[in-house]
Amino acid sequence: MWVQLIPVIEMFYLIDSVPVPAKGPHWEHVEHWRDYHARNLSANGFSAQLSPYAPGSAFYRLPDLTYADLEKLIGLHCAAALEGSASWDEVGPLFGGYVLRIDGTNVLYPQCCSDLCDIESWRRIAEGTGSYLYSGHPSPIIAIDGQTATFDFSVEKQGEVFCPPPPCSSVSVPLAALADAVQGAELELNSFAARLEWLNVDRMLKIPDISAALIHGRQH
Repeated sequence: MWVQLIPVIEMFYLIDSVPVPAKGPHWEHVEHWRDYHARNLSANGFSAQLSPYAPGSAFYRLPDLTYADLEKLIGLHCAAALEGSASWDEVGPLFGGYVLRIDGTNVLYPQCCSDLCDIESWRRIAEGTGSYLYSGHPSPIIAIDGQTATFDFSVEKQGEVFCPPPPCSSVSVPLAALADAVQGAELELNSFAARLEWLNVDRMLKIPDISAALIHGRQH
């Protein structure tokens, strides 16, 4: 089993000049949402070559963001603190999270309210020391049996629908394979952290502990 945990950032910043499509969800009306996100990103000052992780979605891979994109993203995410109307302690990690991809299929996307700090939950599950994943809401029910973690996406147990719907009602993943996936995600996060630190110095943003704040959250 080939297991990947892919870090993505959600870039969905509303702007009055670009109306949100009346039709949804995005995975059923891809063309409407693909066009919307392209125009929205352009209106917010992001580079035109940005391509979403999945057609119509607002998730983007970390390496795909240029330094100019990162500077714009930081400006939007940290606007209140940069303007002085909020403290840096109020700035949370970047929105997004991790796509669980198994044998080339996207099984679970980050859900509502998820962020990059969710790597902590993934790590504990892979280590077999925790069975709760907060990847926004809803969140799968996880059972660890020996060296296997089973993710249950059943809607009747959640009371809430996953977006997009997973391709299966449940999946069992060897902890060793999940641990490798977590390690791969952490390597990508380390590279992203280095870029954030460089940008913080180069643009003289003066954001305290920028990589800790925007990836792991200041409590970590």
